[in-house]
Amino acid sequence: MLCAIFILCGCGSDETSAPIEGKPNYYPDAVGSRWVYRNSDGLEWAREISGETNIDGKDYRIFTDTLPVMIAEFDFLMSIYHRVTPNQILAAVGEKVERLVQTELPKAVQAEFEGLELSAVVDPISYPEFVLLQMPLIPNLQWDAFTVKAEGNIILQNLALLQIPFEVHISTKAEVAAESPLETPADSFEQAYRIEYQTEITHSLLSKDETIQHHLKVWFVPHVGTVKTESEQGTTELIEYTLVPTIEE
Repeated sequence: MLCAIFILCGCGSDETSAPIEGKPNYYPDAVGSRWVYRNSDGLEWAREISGETNIDGKDYRIFTDTLPVMIAEFDFLMSIYHRVTPNQILAAVGEKVERLVQTELPKAVQAEFEGLELSAVVDPISYPEFVLLQMPLIPNLQWDAFTVKAEGNIILQNLALLQIPFEVHISTKAEVAAESPLETPADSFEQAYRIEYQTEITHSLLSKDETIQHHLKVWFVPHVGTVKTESEQGTTELIEYTLVPTIEE
């Protein structure tokens, strides 16, 4: 995606030019590219593009993590499926939203039903994609990254007759807050964009509304990717990376 493909023609010649290595994409997405991160607690993990797939007629790259349990459910940036259009980088986050709802909502009513087994079932819905980046990146650029309403039921003791309906509204706004040089353990970068994501999650349950806010800062470097993140859970920095170059024909 976003690959620049050039046809090198030898005019008047039958020889075919050998493939040469090209410059990495603005948003690196070649299969085999790998990034290693370290968080504030000194824990390290790798994120790698392991393949590609098609979902509803759209081509996505598949991202895998060596320690996926460490990835916060609020962090939609760490979704599995990413794709690129001429002016956006998008992520399929439907599965991540459902896991978030199924994990967090039972906790919200656990005190009222102490000792009972609770589970959340989300009604089928077609989730929009999360807009990770809006191009071109320029300071003060703002966009609506994500908005969705999910409905479903909390089920008690796995009994279909014992259900508590709920609604969950999730919205994220994004802004390019700054552009500046940045130094990380992996490298020093002359141009890094700090993008701030403000997520608000409101659930209506048992006639009560509760809102959770989550703030995520991401430093993105063109042709390299995400090099630093900062949230309520702490700071994560890139410590090494390997980019598979684009092969031009």
